[in-house]
Amino acid sequence: MDTVQIAEQVESKLHDLLGETPKYDPYSLEGARLYGVHFGDKGEVVIDFITSHADVYDLLADTKNAVVASGFAYTLVVTTGWAAPLNANGEVEGAPSQHALRRRVRLAVVANRQSVASVLRFQDEPNEPITDPGEATGSLADAIKKFVSQGASER
Repeated sequence: MDTVQIAEQVESKLHDLLGETPKYDPYSLEGARLYGVHFGDKGEVVIDFITSHADVYDLLADTKNAVVASGFAYTLVVTTGWAAPLNANGEVEGAPSQHALRRRVRLAVVANRQSVASVLRFQDEPNEPITDPGEATGSLADAIKKFVSQGASER
């Protein structure tokens, strides 16, 4: 199974778990969450909560978190926020949270030292997850790659 398939399985299980917890809005989580992912005796996906932090970059900058997460087959980082459509230049005009066409989104990134994949799910289209086979770029993608490499090197 490749990382995209694993990310889809993990995110689907996470989606079900978050939907079963009425005290959480699965698209407005309090901060970013870090989980470890492994597989049970029958090959089933097991997601273990590690920690959370109000800021995803601070969560990923913590070496202790990286070491703990490196003990799992995969690291799962989950964050929620606002998304807005891109203009002709491929940029969002202004803050996504202030855009007239904003949408709530949840991002789940599954990574290990060899690969990364992510799944986006919009609140207004919860049955239409969008996958990325590790082609995402930018500061969050860089932080996640550094995080999984750092954890393994610190062990």
